[in-house]
Amino acid sequence: MVTVCRTVFQMYLNYLGNYVPNAWNYEHGCSHCDDDVVDLSQLKEYPNVLVGVFIEQPTPFLPEFFQRLLTLDYPKDKLKVFVHNNEVYHEKHIQRFWEENRNVFGSFKVVGPEENLSQGEARNMGMDLCRKDATCDYYFSIDSDVMLTNRQTVKLLIEQNRKIIGPLVTRHSKLWSNFWGALSLDGYYARSEDYVDIVQRKRVGVWNIPYMAHVYLVKGSVLRNELKERNYFVLEKLDPDMALCRNAREMTSHREKDSPSPESFHMLRPPKGVFMYITNRHDFGRLISTANYNISHYNNDLWQIFENPVDWKEKYIHPNYTRIFTENFLEQPCPDVFWFPVFSEKACDEIVEEMEHYGSWSGGKHEDKRIAGGYETVPTDDIHMKQIGFDKEWLHFIREFISPVTLKVFSGYYTKGYALMNFVVKYTPERQAYLRPHHDSSTFTINIALNNKDSDFQGGGCRFHRYNCSIESPRKGWSFMHPGRLTHLHEGLPTTNGTRYIAVSFIDP
Repeated sequence: MVTVCRTVFQMYLNYLGNYVPNAWNYEHGCSHCDDDVVDLSQLKEYPNVLVGVFIEQPTPFLPEFFQRLLTLDYPKDKLKVFVHNNEVYHEKHIQRFWEENRNVFGSFKVVGPEENLSQGEARNMGMDLCRKDATCDYYFSIDSDVMLTNRQTVKLLIEQNRKIIGPLVTRHSKLWSNFWGALSLDGYYARSEDYVDIVQRKRVGVWNIPYMAHVYLVKGSVLRNELKERNYFVLEKLDPDMALCRNAREMTSHREKDSPSPESFHMLRPPKGVFMYITNRHDFGRLISTANYNISHYNNDLWQIFENPVDWKEKYIHPNYTRIFTENFLEQPCPDVFWFPVFSEKACDEIVEEMEHYGSWSGGKHEDKRIAGGYETVPTDDIHMKQIGFDKEWLHFIREFISPVTLKVFSGYYTKGYALMNFVVKYTPERQAYLRPHHDSSTFTINIALNNKDSDFQGGGCRFHRYNCSIESPRKGWSFMHPGRLTHLHEGLPTTNGTRYIAVSFIDP
């Protein structure tokens, strides 16, 4: 109990040290954050950094994670990369990245699931690679669920000149982060008084904390001195990051051999631990959620619109989508037919791949058991979103990204964002080349082109009969939006060569 109380008391002193004497206050902020910093511009060459990447569970947006690693603003010849991958599913992603970038970094080492290493063993291995390399100046550990949006992260951490320091990263719109501001008596999470303000960046500085995870930088000299033992990530039943932090903060000097001093004297000595810091002086990025990540689909990230909406939007929404609202970036090629960008190239490609992987195209027959009544008057060769288990995600996409455009172009109409018919159509000269004139069973319809005219197919387009108006050059990722019933009789123009794909929804039926 004496040891526990001493440890808790020491952590509380560390916490107070963030504020007194005059270390931080509301008026001036952090007074010591620029003390003893490293000016990288004054160095002859940048320090050598070993980057330890840990993929311990199926992780969405892993190719994007590697791309952010590649675009870090740091000399790549000064970066060595160690990857531990515990998931067979991700071997294809790592292989692709390695093939494209193996000569970019100083070195690139991968330890795969066949090695059957535990998390603790893998993290010990990564850290020990830096410890044993006298030229390794820093060890930068990062988990695959960290999306670093700040390209300067490594530089900023080095410049702060702390023995162990991590950048603050949080879950989007949540208080979940990569650090704890305090510990309970049993060594687990307790919320410090300043935790929320630090996470929300209402208090900005460099903070002494008892626990961090996911991403941090350690000086190589510390690994070869204070933390020179190999096994810091395996301790009792603690998870690896908790084991590291406990070992770092509670490290004590061993009693000299045959010392006559009572053990109780040594229990009262201050622990000779290594301080750990978190910095929120900059916006570094975010944590993504790996919970409920289903890897049974062909392109699993498509299903992440609920769990990781920010990353989903970055990957799948057209880069010019926001210009619709800021610059009126849309067209009206026919009366009340609006044309605007909505899907990225990647979204289009992955939706097509997902449908072709499913493979059960309807064949454009009138008899259709998928719909009420079992008969389709104007059939298309299609696959419904519901068939691939994507209906809820697609309806959420409509509410989040189509409804705002609807309100802009059809002023005064507030859509429910609901549709019973959501499907991808496949046009080929052999199976179904065109669609006869018809009205849609909707208040309004969206029609999104999923591939490119000329390179993927010839012909195609849409003709609106009452207005004698045709759109014959659809753009990949762009959507038509037009009224469904009554006014906009239309037909699908013949596809003369190749394969054309479109995604269609009959909204507010």
